[in-house]
Amino acid sequence: MTQAQAEKKRRKKPNTSGKQKDRTPKEPIKDGQSKPLSKTKKRKNNVPQDRQRLLNKGKKKTSSQAGKRKGAPLEQKRKRPNQKKRRKKRSKKQMIQRLLIEIAVAIVATGALIWLVSLFLFSAVKVDGYGMLPTLGANDTVFVSKQRTIRRFDLVAIQTPNGKGVSVRRVIGLPGENISYKQDRLYVNNEEKEERFIADAIAQADASNSYYTDDFSLYKLTKEHQIPSGQYLVLGDNRPYSSDSRYYGLIDKEDIIGVVTMRIFPLHQMTKF
Repeated sequence: MTQAQAEKKRRKKPNTSGKQKDRTPKEPIKDGQSKPLSKTKKRKNNVPQDRQRLLNKGKKKTSSQAGKRKGAPLEQKRKRPNQKKRRKKRSKKQMIQRLLIEIAVAIVATGALIWLVSLFLFSAVKVDGYGMLPTLGANDTVFVSKQRTIRRFDLVAIQTPNGKGVSVRRVIGLPGENISYKQDRLYVNNEEKEERFIADAIAQADASNSYYTDDFSLYKLTKEHQIPSGQYLVLGDNRPYSSDSRYYGLIDKEDIIGVVTMRIFPLHQMTKF
Protein backbone atom coordinates (compact mmCIF):
# COMPACT_ATOMS: atom_id res chain seq x y z
CA MET A 1 0.00 0.00 0.00
CA THR A 2 1.12 3.33 -0.77
CA GLN A 3 1.40 6.03 1.88
CA ALA A 4 -1.58 7.95 0.48
CA GLN A 5 -3.91 4.97 0.83
CA ALA A 6 -2.85 4.43 4.42
CA GLU A 7 -3.77 8.00 5.36
CA LYS A 8 -7.24 7.58 3.79
CA LYS A 9 -7.93 4.51 5.98
CA ARG A 10 -6.95 6.41 9.10
CA ARG A 11 -9.40 9.15 8.29
CA LYS A 12 -12.26 6.70 7.73
CA LYS A 13 -11.74 4.99 11.16
CA PRO A 14 -14.06 6.28 13.97
CA ASN A 15 -12.58 7.98 17.06
CA THR A 16 -13.21 5.38 19.72
CA SER A 17 -11.05 6.98 22.38
CA GLY A 18 -13.71 9.54 23.43
CA LYS A 19 -16.14 12.09 22.24
CA GLN A 20 -15.52 13.50 18.87
CA LYS A 21 -13.95 16.83 19.16
CA ASP A 22 -15.31 19.74 17.30
CA ARG A 23 -12.45 20.58 15.02
CA THR A 24 -14.13 23.62 13.52
CA PRO A 25 -11.90 26.56 14.08
CA LYS A 26 -13.16 29.03 16.65
CA GLU A 27 -13.68 32.45 15.23
CA PRO A 28 -12.73 35.38 17.42
CA ILE A 29 -15.66 37.34 19.01
CA LYS A 30 -15.88 40.78 17.61
CA ASP A 31 -16.98 43.87 19.55
CA GLY A 32 -20.78 44.30 19.65
CA GLN A 33 -21.45 40.55 19.02
CA SER A 34 -22.97 38.32 21.70
CA LYS A 35 -21.53 34.98 22.69
CA PRO A 36 -23.27 31.93 21.35
CA LEU A 37 -25.59 30.28 23.83
CA SER A 38 -24.22 27.27 25.59
CA LYS A 39 -25.96 23.94 25.61
CA THR A 40 -27.10 24.40 29.22
CA LYS A 41 -28.74 27.71 28.45
CA LYS A 42 -30.45 26.25 25.44
CA ARG A 43 -31.82 23.48 27.65
CA LYS A 44 -33.25 26.04 30.09
CA ASN A 45 -34.93 27.91 27.30
CA ASN A 46 -36.29 24.69 25.88
CA VAL A 47 -38.59 24.17 28.96
CA PRO A 48 -42.00 22.66 28.04
CA GLN A 49 -44.76 25.20 27.44
CA ASP A 50 -47.12 23.80 30.12
CA ARG A 51 -44.44 24.14 32.76
CA GLN A 52 -43.69 27.66 31.58
CA ARG A 53 -47.37 28.61 31.95
CA LEU A 54 -47.46 27.22 35.46
CA LEU A 55 -44.39 29.25 36.34
CA ASN A 56 -45.95 32.39 34.88
CA LYS A 57 -49.14 31.81 36.87
CA GLY A 58 -47.12 31.40 40.03
CA LYS A 59 -45.32 34.65 39.33
CA LYS A 60 -48.63 36.44 38.78
CA LYS A 61 -50.04 35.09 42.04
CA THR A 62 -47.00 36.09 44.00
CA SER A 63 -47.06 39.53 42.41
CA SER A 64 -50.79 39.95 43.22
CA GLN A 65 -50.23 38.83 46.82
CA ALA A 66 -47.35 41.24 47.12
CA GLY A 67 -49.62 43.98 45.78
CA LYS A 68 -52.25 43.09 48.33
CA ARG A 69 -49.66 43.17 51.07
CA LYS A 70 -48.49 46.55 49.89
CA GLY A 71 -52.07 47.85 49.61
CA ALA A 72 -53.08 46.75 53.11
CA PRO A 73 -51.09 49.41 54.96
CA LEU A 74 -52.47 52.05 52.59
CA GLU A 75 -56.02 51.06 53.50
CA GLN A 76 -55.10 51.14 57.16
CA LYS A 77 -53.58 54.59 56.68
CA ARG A 78 -56.81 55.72 55.03
CA LYS A 79 -58.89 54.31 57.85
CA ARG A 80 -56.74 55.87 60.56
CA PRO A 81 -57.43 59.52 59.57
CA ASN A 82 -61.18 58.79 59.41
CA GLN A 83 -61.07 57.33 62.90
CA LYS A 84 -59.12 60.37 64.13
CA LYS A 85 -61.73 62.70 62.61
CA ARG A 86 -64.54 60.77 64.27
CA ARG A 87 -62.76 60.90 67.60
CA LYS A 88 -62.23 64.64 67.22
CA LYS A 89 -65.94 65.14 66.42
CA ARG A 90 -66.95 63.07 69.42
CA SER A 91 -64.58 64.98 71.68
CA LYS A 92 -65.94 68.30 70.38
CA LYS A 93 -69.53 67.19 71.03
CA GLN A 94 -68.60 66.06 74.50
CA MET A 95 -66.85 69.38 75.18
CA ILE A 96 -69.91 71.34 73.98
CA GLN A 97 -72.23 69.21 76.11
CA ARG A 98 -70.01 69.73 79.15
CA LEU A 99 -69.92 73.49 78.55
CA LEU A 100 -73.72 73.66 78.22
CA ILE A 101 -74.17 71.63 81.40
CA GLU A 102 -71.68 73.82 83.28
CA ILE A 103 -73.38 77.00 82.04
CA ALA A 104 -76.81 75.68 83.05
CA VAL A 105 -75.53 74.67 86.48
CA ALA A 106 -73.86 78.07 86.92
CA ILE A 107 -77.08 79.91 85.96
CA VAL A 108 -79.18 77.82 88.33
CA ALA A 109 -76.66 78.21 91.15
CA THR A 110 -76.41 81.97 90.58
CA GLY A 111 -80.19 82.33 90.53
CA ALA A 112 -80.53 80.32 93.72
CA LEU A 113 -77.79 82.38 95.38
CA ILE A 114 -79.41 85.67 94.33
CA TRP A 115 -82.76 84.44 95.62
CA LEU A 116 -81.27 83.47 98.97
CA VAL A 117 -79.41 86.78 99.27
CA SER A 118 -82.54 88.71 98.29
CA LEU A 119 -84.41 87.18 101.21
CA PHE A 120 -82.12 89.05 103.59
CA LEU A 121 -80.46 91.91 101.68
CA PHE A 122 -82.49 93.30 98.77
CA SER A 123 -85.39 92.81 96.37
CA ALA A 124 -87.04 94.39 93.33
CA VAL A 125 -90.57 95.79 93.59
CA LYS A 126 -92.95 96.91 90.86
CA VAL A 127 -94.91 100.10 91.59
CA ASP A 128 -98.66 99.64 91.54
CA GLY A 129 -100.97 102.59 90.85
CA TYR A 130 -100.43 106.36 90.68
CA GLY A 131 -100.14 107.21 94.39
CA MET A 132 -96.46 108.23 94.04
CA LEU A 133 -96.74 110.62 91.07
CA PRO A 134 -94.73 112.59 90.03
CA THR A 135 -91.84 110.76 91.76
CA LEU A 136 -92.74 107.25 90.53
CA GLY A 137 -95.16 106.12 87.84
CA ALA A 138 -97.26 102.99 87.53
CA ASN A 139 -95.32 99.82 86.57
CA ASP A 140 -91.95 101.36 87.47
CA THR A 141 -89.53 98.84 89.02
CA VAL A 142 -87.46 99.90 92.02
CA PHE A 143 -84.53 98.41 93.92
CA VAL A 144 -85.24 97.89 97.62
CA SER A 145 -82.56 97.57 100.32
CA LYS A 146 -83.63 95.52 103.35
CA GLN A 147 -80.68 96.48 105.56
CA ARG A 148 -80.89 100.27 105.31
CA THR A 149 -82.03 102.34 108.31
CA ILE A 150 -85.42 104.03 107.84
CA ARG A 151 -85.31 107.82 107.93
CA ARG A 152 -87.79 110.60 107.37
CA PHE A 153 -88.80 111.17 103.71
CA ASP A 154 -87.39 107.79 102.64
CA LEU A 155 -89.37 105.85 100.05
CA VAL A 156 -90.31 102.44 101.43
CA ALA A 157 -91.90 99.32 99.97
CA ILE A 158 -94.68 98.12 102.29
CA GLN A 159 -97.18 95.33 102.59
CA THR A 160 -100.45 97.25 102.62
CA PRO A 161 -102.74 96.47 105.57
CA ASN A 162 -105.80 96.12 103.29
CA GLY A 163 -104.19 93.07 101.65
CA LYS A 164 -103.82 94.59 98.17
CA GLY A 165 -100.17 93.60 97.88
CA VAL A 166 -97.02 95.71 97.83
CA SER A 167 -96.95 99.48 97.36
CA VAL A 168 -94.38 102.26 97.65
CA ARG A 169 -94.97 105.19 100.02
CA ARG A 170 -92.93 107.96 101.70
CA VAL A 171 -92.12 107.97 105.42
CA ILE A 172 -93.43 111.14 107.07
CA GLY A 173 -93.63 110.32 110.79
CA LEU A 174 -91.19 108.25 112.88
CA PRO A 175 -91.86 106.48 116.21
CA GLY A 176 -92.30 108.92 119.12
CA GLU A 177 -93.28 111.94 116.93
CA ASN A 178 -96.43 114.01 116.69
CA ILE A 179 -97.49 114.80 113.10
CA SER A 180 -99.93 117.39 111.76
CA TYR A 181 -100.72 119.28 108.53
CA LYS A 182 -102.01 122.86 108.47
CA GLN A 183 -102.49 124.84 105.25
CA ASP A 184 -100.14 122.61 103.24
CA ARG A 185 -97.44 122.81 105.89
CA LEU A 186 -95.98 119.77 107.68
CA TYR A 187 -95.38 120.05 111.42
CA VAL A 188 -93.31 117.49 113.32
CA ASN A 189 -93.56 118.01 117.09
CA ASN A 190 -94.94 121.49 116.28
CA GLU A 191 -91.87 122.24 114.11
CA GLU A 192 -92.38 122.96 110.37
CA LYS A 193 -90.59 120.65 107.89
CA GLU A 194 -90.17 121.49 104.20
CA GLU A 195 -91.27 118.91 101.66
CA ARG A 196 -89.12 119.74 98.62
CA PHE A 197 -90.20 116.67 96.64
CA ILE A 198 -93.74 118.16 96.23
CA ALA A 199 -92.82 121.87 96.26
CA ASP A 200 -94.05 122.43 92.68
CA ALA A 201 -97.39 120.74 93.36
CA ILE A 202 -97.90 122.83 96.52
CA ALA A 203 -97.12 126.03 94.54
CA GLN A 204 -99.66 125.12 91.86
CA ALA A 205 -102.31 124.37 94.50
CA ASP A 206 -101.57 127.66 96.27
CA ALA A 207 -101.94 129.53 92.97
CA SER A 208 -105.41 128.03 92.56
CA ASN A 209 -106.41 128.88 96.19
CA SER A 210 -106.48 125.20 97.25
CA TYR A 211 -104.44 122.81 99.35
CA TYR A 212 -102.42 119.92 98.02
CA THR A 213 -102.60 118.06 101.38
CA ASP A 214 -105.77 118.32 103.42
CA ASP A 215 -105.35 119.31 107.07
CA PHE A 216 -105.13 116.43 109.53
CA SER A 217 -103.40 115.47 112.81
CA LEU A 218 -102.10 112.28 114.34
CA TYR A 219 -104.61 112.53 117.17
CA LYS A 220 -107.54 112.62 114.71
CA LEU A 221 -106.18 109.49 112.94
CA THR A 222 -105.14 107.35 115.93
CA LYS A 223 -106.42 109.09 119.05
CA GLU A 224 -102.78 109.23 120.18
CA HIS A 225 -100.38 112.20 120.55
CA GLN A 226 -97.27 110.26 119.48
CA ILE A 227 -96.55 107.50 117.01
CA PRO A 228 -96.08 104.24 118.97
CA SER A 229 -92.73 102.40 118.91
CA GLY A 230 -92.28 100.14 115.90
CA GLN A 231 -94.78 102.06 113.74
CA TYR A 232 -94.54 104.71 111.00
CA LEU A 233 -96.81 107.21 109.27
CA VAL A 234 -96.55 107.05 105.48
CA LEU A 235 -98.08 109.19 102.71
CA GLY A 236 -98.09 109.09 98.92
CA ASP A 237 -96.59 111.96 96.92
CA ASN A 238 -99.84 112.29 94.95
CA ARG A 239 -101.66 113.55 98.02
CA PRO A 240 -105.13 114.24 96.55
CA TYR A 241 -105.44 110.66 95.14
CA SER A 242 -103.14 108.48 97.24
CA SER A 243 -104.32 105.79 99.70
CA ASP A 244 -101.96 105.87 102.68
CA SER A 245 -101.87 106.20 106.50
CA ARG A 246 -104.77 108.68 106.28
CA TYR A 247 -106.96 105.73 105.19
CA TYR A 248 -105.46 102.53 106.63
CA GLY A 249 -103.59 103.91 109.66
CA LEU A 250 -99.97 103.51 110.77
CA ILE A 251 -97.62 100.90 109.31
CA ASP A 252 -95.84 98.34 111.47
CA LYS A 253 -92.12 97.94 110.99
CA GLU A 254 -92.66 94.27 110.18
CA ASP A 255 -94.77 95.30 107.16
CA ILE A 256 -91.96 97.42 105.70
CA ILE A 257 -90.00 95.37 103.13
CA GLY A 258 -87.18 97.86 102.82
CA VAL A 259 -86.02 101.28 101.68
CA VAL A 260 -86.24 102.15 97.96
CA THR A 261 -82.79 103.27 96.81
CA MET A 262 -83.13 103.35 93.02
CA ARG A 263 -85.56 103.17 90.11
CA ILE A 264 -84.10 100.56 87.74
CA PHE A 265 -86.86 100.33 85.09
CA PRO A 266 -87.53 101.90 82.71
CA LEU A 267 -83.83 102.26 81.98
CA HIS A 268 -84.06 105.76 80.49
CA GLN A 269 -85.62 106.97 83.78
CA MET A 270 -83.14 105.27 86.10
CA THR A 271 -82.88 107.42 89.24
CA LYS A 272 -81.11 107.12 92.56
CA PHE A 273 -83.03 108.23 95.68
